[in-house]
Amino acid sequence: MRALAEFIMRGRVQAAVVALLGSWFPLISPATVALVCLRRGATDGLQILVWALLPAAVALVASHLGPLMAMATVAGLIAVYLAALLLRNSVSWAYAMMGLVALSTLAALLLAMMVPDPVQGLTEALGGVMEQMQTQAPEAQAPTVALPSETFVVGLIAYVIALNGLMSLLLARWWQAVLYNPGGFQAEFHQLRLTAPQSLVCMAAALYCLAQPSDYHTWGSVFALPLVIVGVAIVHYTVKALKLGGHWLVMFYLAVLFFSPVALALTVIAFVDTWVNIRGRIKPRV
Repeated sequence: MRALAEFIMRGRVQAAVVALLGSWFPLISPATVALVCLRRGATDGLQILVWALLPAAVALVASHLGPLMAMATVAGLIAVYLAALLLRNSVSWAYAMMGLVALSTLAALLLAMMVPDPVQGLTEALGGVMEQMQTQAPEAQAPTVALPSETFVVGLIAYVIALNGLMSLLLARWWQAVLYNPGGFQAEFHQLRLTAPQSLVCMAAALYCLAQPSDYHTWGSVFALPLVIVGVAIVHYTVKALKLGGHWLVMFYLAVLFFSPVALALTVIAFVDTWVNIRGRIKPRV
């Protein structure tokens, strides 16, 4: 990955090539845009963003899967570009994460207005999987597949944009640290914390969504995302401070993937950390 970051930063042409071809791989195109923004500023980042948008623009015109996924990709790239500029100017992960959540929410709502039927658009983007489950099975055994509601689909789009954007921004920041500030990313990430107003807004919005019908739960995940990332930062700091070893992080991420209560616990831990400063109470092992 270091070699790729070095190639990107060799010049505008190299960065444009990676941004263009990186759409075939997760995170690469948006991370390239973010890295250029973080290191060289808005103008250079905008030029690379144009190249990163080209595959999505072609898919929007030529694809038979409908406009939803291509437009969501465009929205995600623009959100990452703006979030990278916010991180560059504020030097605050808290502001960057809150901004990315706000941008993702706005992008999803705009997509819902621009795409006449986002539920149908999602079904088309998935290649008609839901319909095939009904048509390919014997009539007597055909499962009844309930299409998700528009509220669920729009929330899911917002969550995917926010999560993909955040992972891309983290990758770009790590690339930047590897090239220009070795060890800086780890120190920065380990001290990630939200302010009291930010924590209250995230927790209140997430709890409100969780109190609504299940279709709103995806929106709860969107608003809780900054708290979850802070919780992950606390876990990383704890493992390093106590010298527990990398296998603990492997088990932690497996737990996050397969046990949903872990994400809820991270949200609570991060919320409490805003006032208690959990990391300040941990005595590093010598």
